[in-house]
Amino acid sequence: MDPFTIVAFGDSLTYGYGVLDHVAFPACIKKDFPKWRVINKGVNGNTTREALERLEKDVLVFRPQIVTIFFGSNDCSLLEGYYRPLIEYEKNLRSITELVLSFRQEKNFNNGMILPIFITPPPVVDTDFFPFTTSDRVELYAESMKKIALEYNCPVIDFFSALWAKKEEAFDDFFQYDGIHLSNAGYDLLYPMIREKLESLTKK
Repeated sequence: MDPFTIVAFGDSLTYGYGVLDHVAFPACIKKDFPKWRVINKGVNGNTTREALERLEKDVLVFRPQIVTIFFGSNDCSLLEGYYRPLIEYEKNLRSITELVLSFRQEKNFNNGMILPIFITPPPVVDTDFFPFTTSDRVELYAESMKKIALEYNCPVIDFFSALWAKKEEAFDDFFQYDGIHLSNAGYDLLYPMIREKLESLTKK
């Protein structure tokens, strides 16, 4: 498998807020694909609005072959300064996708285009501790991301559904104390989905 450059583009769930560096999925990619250049461009507190503003300097400048796009948890939050209406979320995602797809990368992969891989935002623990979002709200944004991925014929990892399917198990264990950020167990659930997708897309 040829070395690739992959940019992990997202918010605190990509950055790895609250967990050790080796736990967040960009570090796991680097461990499993040691020849790849893996660049973690997760920024705590980001929404798709900030993502669009930093797309050039944080993604396109690296001419990656693959970029993971993992936003929505902050966009759907009613916390002041974070909330982006669903219509803006979709508009921003479309703009990000079109800019990524229009940019050329330097390998004979995906017809010379950067390949976006969407990751749907996960559900949350619905409690009064951090009441600014609910799983019902997140689901609307996750479904919108899936719709946009389909429009542009881009791969999508439906992390929302995979985690929601664990609702009858020890659901809280997949999250940190705030019920929003992923715990080690949450990343342990997410990363194999990412690895499987990467292997299927990059194998010869």
